[in-house]
Amino acid sequence: MLVNNFDVKKSNKILNNNDIQFKDEYELKKSPFLNNNTQFSEEYFPKRPALDLTFKNIRYAVNTWHKLKLVKKEILHGVNGEFRSGELTAIMGPSGAGKSTLLNILAGYIQTGSSGSVLVNGEDRRISGIDRFLKLSCYIQQDDALRSLLTVQESMLVAAHLKLGLQVPLYKKQGQIQELLEMLGLSKHTHTVTKRLSGGQKKRLSIALELITNPPIIFLDEPTTGLDSLSCSQCVQLLKNLASQGRTVVCTIHQPSALVFEKFDHLYAVTTGRCIYQGPINALVPYFSQFDLNCPPYHNPADFLIEVAIGEYEADKDKLTSAASCLGRNTFTSAIIGSQRSKYRKHCPTLSSDEIVEYNKCQPKGPPTILQAYYLFGRNIKSLRRNKSQFILRIFAHLVIAIIFGYLYEGVGNNAYKVLANGVFLYGSNLFLIYTGQMAVVLSFPLEFQMLKREHFNRWYSLFPYLISILLIEIPFQIACCITYLLPAYILTGQSLEPFRLMYFTSILIVTSLTAQSTGFLLGATLPVNISVFIGPVSMVLFSVFGFAIRLADIPITFKWLHYFSFVRSSYQSLLYSVYGLQRDPLPCELNYCHFRYPMKFLTEMDVKDFNMTVEFFYICFICILVYISTSFCIWYRLNKR
Repeated sequence: MLVNNFDVKKSNKILNNNDIQFKDEYELKKSPFLNNNTQFSEEYFPKRPALDLTFKNIRYAVNTWHKLKLVKKEILHGVNGEFRSGELTAIMGPSGAGKSTLLNILAGYIQTGSSGSVLVNGEDRRISGIDRFLKLSCYIQQDDALRSLLTVQESMLVAAHLKLGLQVPLYKKQGQIQELLEMLGLSKHTHTVTKRLSGGQKKRLSIALELITNPPIIFLDEPTTGLDSLSCSQCVQLLKNLASQGRTVVCTIHQPSALVFEKFDHLYAVTTGRCIYQGPINALVPYFSQFDLNCPPYHNPADFLIEVAIGEYEADKDKLTSAASCLGRNTFTSAIIGSQRSKYRKHCPTLSSDEIVEYNKCQPKGPPTILQAYYLFGRNIKSLRRNKSQFILRIFAHLVIAIIFGYLYEGVGNNAYKVLANGVFLYGSNLFLIYTGQMAVVLSFPLEFQMLKREHFNRWYSLFPYLISILLIEIPFQIACCITYLLPAYILTGQSLEPFRLMYFTSILIVTSLTAQSTGFLLGATLPVNISVFIGPVSMVLFSVFGFAIRLADIPITFKWLHYFSFVRSSYQSLLYSVYGLQRDPLPCELNYCHFRYPMKFLTEMDVKDFNMTVEFFYICFICILVYISTSFCIWYRLNKR
């Protein structure tokens, strides 16, 4: 053994002397929720089973291109370790060392490309199923993807409804929320909109949202990123308190201060995908000294660790990796940590795999699908009410364009001399509603997806009710925008006021706009924003050419399928037929001769003489439904691709 007789007290002294000038300042600024004696009540947060994580021979590889060849690049090279309940564990290493990858694998966020085994209390989690493990854990990602227009109380209440379901009464949910906010120092911000919270408050809210189910395992990716020194210290102290109550808390952290570093109970250090140290914080400096790697006086041990990991001080990383692999998790755990764990385990014994399964069955289940959709729809309504400017702007833009088009094409709808101008108006209306329907969601959905990914992975809800809640907002919104444009434009351009023609005209453009909206969802869900904003408009222009700029007889054989496939072509030709077909009477003519006085002549030249508008209408509806199904599948794939 390379590590025999560590002077733990000496190493504590080395660590505690660092940053001593800052300690008094931090102690004066400590918030009430950082009291080490603070405990959650048994009524709302009963004791959870003690769960230890052990991982063996974890490897992870990705496919990458090298000299025009597809090769596998290994990120993790067979790492082993153990993270215990009652401890706050830090995974540290330089950038690109593989610490976030390891955390993602342990949390179950990454599965494809990884190998090895992850054991929960000695049982391989694959035996009972990864889904059961995910019910016992939560993963708080680096970016706080929160609903910015909801208050803290509203965010917590929606999360409680979705996670606890109907088995927990409302008064108990509210009591649980109140206690969580008080414990995490957010009780004074109950009615504050999330976007107005500070970085530290947002991080604590992210933790509070996941603590509603009281998970025994908590994973966090870079929880201190973007926080000032005080907020960083408060955040880590909060995590330490959560761990001291028996939870297994594991987080990645880049380069903490000495004060923050000493708050961790256990350290797992990696470099280039290999472990170079795992053990208590206070044993790090003496351990490295066994390899003639001595931490300079008054130097932050966390900085020293990173410097060693990147090869400074002439560190032999292969030797450190070999030693860490032989030692495994060393036994020099401090007496304080040991006493905390023993005290907790006395009341919460370790459960076997079968006992964990039975325990999960007794936990509150989420609400049924229809209630999930109801809660999510209510959340969307609240957000929309606080962002009225977007709704007003879109409605106003449609109204303004309707007035402009009405002025430019005044009276073209019932004038034989201006039939071609009316055809251009119909084409422009079609394209305008397609663009507005598509582009609004192309830009907004990628932002929404980040929040969806966090909530779905942590088992807030299933995908179907989420999609329903989104469509219940977006579809009526788009229909309202369409009607705002269609009615004024239809009247100002002098179209026929026969009710059935107005009904056909409006129905066709509404369903076309909704189909374009569905393509926007698909593009936003599958492509990066900078690509989707280009592909979307270009594809719609291409589809619109057929039926307007070229006749079917003139289309080359290789492109005829686009004519039949294009829903934009179906929409435009349906508009022409709704306006000039259906046995319309001859049009008034201001001149001696009007070539298109008889509407059927115009339809003949536009290849719309023998046209079945009903079939084309249902074809557009079919494309809309097909695209939404494809979008749902793509989102499901992205959410579940691990």
